[in-house]
Amino acid sequence: MKINFLRLVVLVSVLTAANASAQDATQKPKRDPEKMFASIDTDADGKISKNEAAKAERPMLSNRFDEIDTNKDTYLDKDELKAFREKQRANRKQKQE
Repeated sequence: MKINFLRLVVLVSVLTAANASAQDATQKPKRDPEKMFASIDTDADGKISKNEAAKAERPMLSNRFDEIDTNKDTYLDKDELKAFREKQRANRKQKQE
């Protein structure tokens, strides 16, 4: 009787852990805009040049550089990227409605 109870406890523990692990694997990792910006801003000058955008593994950033660069200074700053992300988010939300 005690052995069956122990087996049940172990089985429930294993299944619970497996379920939690599967949920973690399916959830998208949260993106950190600050870390992303810092990784692309290779010269750490607080802005992203076209050259830095082209070298980054983010094709959308390079392809839409001129659209994101709203002040047309040939650099992307954090405010421009934030505004672009918010615009993209609003467009996705509007399409869902």
